[in-house]
Amino acid sequence: MDIAKLRVGQKVCYQPEHYENDQWENGIVKEVPDHTTVAVRVVYNCGGDWEKYQDYTSALTNLHDLHDGWKH
Repeated sequence: MDIAKLRVGQKVCYQPEHYENDQWENGIVKEVPDHTTVAVRVVYNCGGDWEKYQDYTSALTNLHDLHDGWKH
């Protein structure tokens, strides 16, 4: 993914190389930090309360493990 095209609130799918094709985690970008160009902060677990994702803990996630949009 291109960090310049990411925005806060964007839906993303986390699927690193070690995951099987049927494994992934959906999340929402919480922050595009200034200190790096290879990672963003993503909220993955918010108990389904996606409208309040900003109130939840995020994980610094490498861009090469992210895909645009959610998988279902």
